[in-house]
Amino acid sequence: MRKTTATIMLLLAAIGGLWLQAEPNLFSSNNFFQWRSALIQYSGMLAVGLMSITMLLALRLPFIEWLTKGLDKSYRLHKHLGIASVLVAVVHWLLAIIPKQLVRAGILDKPVKGAGPNNSDSLYALVRPLRGLAEQVGEVAFYSFVVLAIVALVGVIRYKGFRYSHKLMSLAFLAIAFHSVILIKHSYWPYPITYACLALIWVGSVAAVYSLFGRIGKTKQHTATVANFRFLPQDKVVDLRLSVPNWHGHNSGQFAFIGFPGEEPHPFTIASTNTGTGHVRFLIKELGDFTANLKSRLNIGQELKVEGPYGNFDFNDSAPQLWIAGGIGIAAFTAILQQRQTMNNPPKATLYYCSETLEPKLIEELQQLSQSSQVELRIIDNSRQALLCAEQLVNEVEDLMQRKIWFCGPFAFSSSLQQQLAHFGYPLKHFHSELFELR
Repeated sequence: MRKTTATIMLLLAAIGGLWLQAEPNLFSSNNFFQWRSALIQYSGMLAVGLMSITMLLALRLPFIEWLTKGLDKSYRLHKHLGIASVLVAVVHWLLAIIPKQLVRAGILDKPVKGAGPNNSDSLYALVRPLRGLAEQVGEVAFYSFVVLAIVALVGVIRYKGFRYSHKLMSLAFLAIAFHSVILIKHSYWPYPITYACLALIWVGSVAAVYSLFGRIGKTKQHTATVANFRFLPQDKVVDLRLSVPNWHGHNSGQFAFIGFPGEEPHPFTIASTNTGTGHVRFLIKELGDFTANLKSRLNIGQELKVEGPYGNFDFNDSAPQLWIAGGIGIAAFTAILQQRQTMNNPPKATLYYCSETLEPKLIEELQQLSQSSQVELRIIDNSRQALLCAEQLVNEVEDLMQRKIWFCGPFAFSSSLQQQLAHFGYPLKHFHSELFELR
C-alpha cells in the first residue's frame, strides 16, 4: 500500500516537473497574471490527474487490488485521492475567480491578452472556439463534483443513493475531461506535459465510461440460490447459505458483494472456507438500512447475485498468530477455523472473540471449531467485561511480540488497539486488518 501511494506521489511530482519544463521563464517573471495563468494550468492538471487515478481505483480490477494489497485498501486510497482532487479543484477555481473579481473591483489592472496563432488551418484554430464552452462546462461540472463529493462523505444518504451519486461523478468527470483537454495552454502543446495529461485524462475517461455502463465487477458476478438461512436473535445476525454453481473458490477471510433484485450490491465477509462445492456462507448483522429487514426478504430457492471474491485478509502466514474478532468480524475467523481442519501443521493461533451480544448457537460452533482445529478460544463479553486492551494481551499472550495479529472488527477498536500495542513496542507492520468501509 505504501509503495502504491509513493508511486502515485511520484507521478504527481513528475507532472509538476513537466509543467515547469513548459514554463521556462516563470521564475524570472514578476507578472501576477503570468503566475496566475501558470498556476491555473498546474492546479487543473493536478486535479484532473488525481481524479483520473481515483476513477481507475474504483474499477475493482485484479491488478489494482494486487497493487494496493486488497480492495479495501484500494477504496481507502480512492476516497483519500478523491478528497485531494476536490481540494485541488477548489484551489484551481479560486485562482480563476478571485483575480477576475479583483479586476472588476479596480484593485488589479486588467491584463492585456495576446493574440492566438493566426494559422486558420491549425488544430488550435479548431479548438479555440470551444474554449468558452469548455469554461462553462467545467464550472458546472466543478460545482456538481463538489456537491456529490460532500454528499458521499457526510454519509447522510442510503447506500443505494451513494452508489448513484458515484455514477453521476463519472458524468461530471467526463465534463471535466472535456474542459481540461480544450483548455490546455497552447504554449504547452509541444511539451511532454500535454501528452502526459492527455494520457491520464484518457485513462480516467475510459474508467468513467466503464462505470457508467455498469461494467464494474461484471467478470466476477455469479448467479446464486438461497440454499438455507436462519436468524440468530441474540446477535441479530442472518446466517445465510448460498449455492453458487460457477463459484471459482475463495480464500478464508475474503469478502463478496451480494445483490438482491432492485437493490445495489453490498459487501459481506465470507464465513465459510472454500470447499469446491459452490456452497458459500455469510453472517450478516442487522446494522444498516439494507440489512435491517433482510430476514423478511429471504426465501429458499431465491436467486441473488454474488460478486467476488475480493480482499487480501487471507491469514497467509506460517508464523504464530493472534486473531481478534470484534462483533460480526467473527465471520472471517469462522472461515479460517474450518480451513485449519484440512491443513497440515497449521500455525499456532489464539482467537479473542469480543462482543456485547453472545449468541449461544454461534458460541457453540466456535467452541467446536476451535477445539477441532487446535485454536485457543477466549471469549470476551463486552456487556460485562471491559473492551480488550493491549495490556491484557501482554499479560495473557506470552509470545505476543512474535505473533502476527489478524484483526477484523470496528475501525475505532482497531485504531485503539494499534495505538496501545505500539506503546508496548509491538511492531505494527505485523498487525493486519481489513478496512471494511467501502464508502
